[in-house]
Amino acid sequence: MRFLRSKRGIAALAALLLILFLYRPGAYRLRTRIAGAIGAAIGRTVTIDNVRVRLLPRPGFDLEGLVIADDPEFSTEPMVRAQDVSAAIRLRSLLRGRLEIANLSATEPSINLVRNDQGRWNLANLLERSTHIGTAPTGKNVSSSRPAFPYLEASHARINFKLGQEKKAWALTDADVALWQESEDSWGARMAAQPTRTDVNLTDMGLIRINATWQRGQAASGLPLQMTVGWSKGQLGQITKLFSGRDRGWRGDVSFTANLAGPPNALQIQSQGEIDNFRRFDIMNGASVRLSTACSGTYDAVEHTLDKMSCESPVAGGSIRLSGQLGPIQAGARYDMKLVVDKVPLASVVPLVRQAKRGLPEDLVATGHLAAEFHAARSSAGARWDGKGTISGARLSANAGRDQISLGDSPIALSDGAARSRGSRRDARPKPSEPSGPHLVIGSFPLVLAAGTPAAAGGWFTPADYRLFLRGETEIKNLYRLANIVGVPGFRPLADGSAKVDVSLSGSWQGFEAPAITGTAQLHNVRTGMRGLNPAIEIATATVTLDSETVALDRLSAQMGESHWTGSIRLPRHCAPGSCVWLADLAADRMSTAGLAEWFTPHPVKRPWYRILSSNESQGKSPLASIRAVGKLHVNRFSIKKVDATQIVAHVELDRGKVTLRDLHADLLQGTHQGLWVIDATTQPLRYQVTGILQNISLAQVGAVMNDSWITGTVDSRIDLTAAGSTFPELLAHADGQLKFAMQNGAFNHMGLPDAAKPFPVHLFAGRVQIKDGTWNLNAGRIESHDGIYQISGTASPASGLSLVLTRGDEQSWNVTGTLLKPRLTRAARTEARTVIKP
Repeated sequence: MRFLRSKRGIAALAALLLILFLYRPGAYRLRTRIAGAIGAAIGRTVTIDNVRVRLLPRPGFDLEGLVIADDPEFSTEPMVRAQDVSAAIRLRSLLRGRLEIANLSATEPSINLVRNDQGRWNLANLLERSTHIGTAPTGKNVSSSRPAFPYLEASHARINFKLGQEKKAWALTDADVALWQESEDSWGARMAAQPTRTDVNLTDMGLIRINATWQRGQAASGLPLQMTVGWSKGQLGQITKLFSGRDRGWRGDVSFTANLAGPPNALQIQSQGEIDNFRRFDIMNGASVRLSTACSGTYDAVEHTLDKMSCESPVAGGSIRLSGQLGPIQAGARYDMKLVVDKVPLASVVPLVRQAKRGLPEDLVATGHLAAEFHAARSSAGARWDGKGTISGARLSANAGRDQISLGDSPIALSDGAARSRGSRRDARPKPSEPSGPHLVIGSFPLVLAAGTPAAAGGWFTPADYRLFLRGETEIKNLYRLANIVGVPGFRPLADGSAKVDVSLSGSWQGFEAPAITGTAQLHNVRTGMRGLNPAIEIATATVTLDSETVALDRLSAQMGESHWTGSIRLPRHCAPGSCVWLADLAADRMSTAGLAEWFTPHPVKRPWYRILSSNESQGKSPLASIRAVGKLHVNRFSIKKVDATQIVAHVELDRGKVTLRDLHADLLQGTHQGLWVIDATTQPLRYQVTGILQNISLAQVGAVMNDSWITGTVDSRIDLTAAGSTFPELLAHADGQLKFAMQNGAFNHMGLPDAAKPFPVHLFAGRVQIKDGTWNLNAGRIESHDGIYQISGTASPASGLSLVLTRGDEQSWNVTGTLLKPRLTRAARTEARTVIKP
């Protein structure tokens, strides 16, 4: 004792304890005995790769490569596989010559839960066998001579699920599991784990907790069971991804609790489920919606049936109740369910709808109640769905009450589609095609928009898709009110007028795809416009047809500015902005460059009052400057100031403000023109590009346009010109290109030679003109007159006037200066100059 109290004794004892703590002597020969002890306690074959003795902090063994085999009835793969296991022994069992495991603790084991073809789980089989083993409770008394059931635990375990030989993608990870025998006839277990899938990436799955106790019984189906199951802090989108393989787009915090009591073949279940902050993934309006329900029932885990099921969700003074039975739960399961909706206020439904549907008004308000009773059953004879209900006194309003819809009393019914397929429907009125499977039918009912005449509305819903319809005469502004209230996206120009509509709105629930509107509308006396477009559009009549791919405007009769239009237009519905190409076949009675410039000219955006003094406000862009269109165009009269082209027929292309007229045919200045015109309305003034031929153009008409009869005759020409301007002189002054011409049987009325006829007659005048920056350069022109042949060359421009040299065959020459309207002729070199100007 003195030695132990001495410093050397204390040091020696500390060294011994350290050695015992660190040193793990091998015990390979004991592995068979240890494996047998564990197997006897749990009723399974156990193998161990290696064993090391551990003396501190508690005597036991460190096991390597522990494998607990599964019952061959379930799987040839081990039920448990763990590389590192700590086994603590009962010291008193050694005094009796036995080796008992008091605690078996595995780190990061892999556990396989298997269900065979008969629907039984290997875990249930293990528990059933363990109840037949004569073990003492885990915390047994010292006097007990029987081996005690060990305390089994695992940390950071992975639990896999197998159906037969197929390993499923679902698993539980980071699981903490414990199993023990509480008393002579009862066992206990607990688990906390995170659910996951092996084929997708999941986060925010929350935590599943299970606490269970069960009693000894003759069979697994008769083991009295007490179990509490909880799932907390789960994210709804990730949970839908867990079960379906992809995120369905819903968000919310999920919590679920369930209490189960009784034998597995008659489990009494009481559960409560909640979803807080429910919303669609792309809706962030700050509102908080909570969904909850409480359910009870009796579940038979052997037959996989759910009986006496009853779920109830109170809703603001009303309730939703679901009751019935289900099972066996498998493909084509039988069921007999009843859903009762009792006086649910529509006002309480609106917050839920606003979290599920984008585009609804922030101040959407609903009044009225929903009451219905539906029944769904499936047996060996087939499935049957039926039931009916009423939406009473329904009214929707938004935009501070300015937009209102009154639905009145709307009937609803649940149909399995069987009656329709048998052709037994008595109502022969035309309705949208209803599906052959189970679906919910609404209406038909009168839909009152503002103070207008009621229209007929209705539709149907299935778990996969939906279709709603609207028929009747209504005001255009009421259709916009309806679209605003129900959150239908789309282009909505300001419009006033009426329409007879027969349209439907349909779509799929999957993926939150935008609904498709199809049908027809007969427009009458509609006045509309587009932001940035100055002239209003007045549509006397038109038929609008909407299908899944295009919008068609047929039998159009409309006025836009000075032009009256008839014809048809088609445009695609599914294309990126700016890439849509309209197809048009239009005719106009008249058009002009001034009107065309007005259509494409940007107009100032209306400024708020607090920026009224700002001078640099950006201008709005004409919508025509962003449109692309192709088609045919016929214009009776097109005016370029005083120049009128008539009977214009062309293939037109409109590309974001640039108008191209191909294969153009027109009557112009008592002649004809064929060619290509490009009108660029993206610049001011408008820019023109003209190529083609002119035939039999009246030069007298050209003079009339210039307000002076300075020339007569006709001309043929091949032209390739570009010009910009809003008046004829401006076009001449800003022209580039070339032209070849041949003037016939005319005269220059303001020009005369001293020894020639006055005015100067022309039998033929041919030449080629190069035009650059408004300067017209004539090279090698030839004039045939009654007194000879003349050669003429030189330039002409609005700035410097004429600078031409006229040479006759007898070598007499004259300089031609001045302007076209007031030319001056003087003799050239060594010839007496004499100016002749006709007054």
